[in-house]
Amino acid sequence: MERSMTDKREAAAEARARRVMILEDDEATAELIRFYLQEEGYETAVALIGKDFARKVAAYRPDLITIDVILPDVSGFSVFKTLQENEATRDIPIVFITVRESTKEQGLAMGAAGYVVKPFSEGDLKATIRSALGAAQQP
Repeated sequence: MERSMTDKREAAAEARARRVMILEDDEATAELIRFYLQEEGYETAVALIGKDFARKVAAYRPDLITIDVILPDVSGFSVFKTLQENEATRDIPIVFITVRESTKEQGLAMGAAGYVVKPFSEGDLKATIRSALGAAQQP
């Protein structure tokens, strides 16, 4: 029993150290994602448009990124490609969060670590983020 409590504390401390950058044009959805992730102990930053997102990512240095596919100024897939082409950001796991269920296969085929369809449940979002971060740590 004591060991499991220690493991839980270590997992919570590890989660607190993790940083997630959220690219979502809808402020209410961005704040909901932020709330759920902060509830798990993640540090978060939000960007509402794709312009200069790669620069913002380089400055924030997140452990994971969430990207909405449909943005007002650029496609989320385009942002993904830009991040994948940059040596400094290509290894950061990316989870798409979007209303477009029809592009799920495309997003995963591109190399996304996860894909969450809106409207999403708190549990699905958190599980996808945990899974993406866990997979990123595999050798």
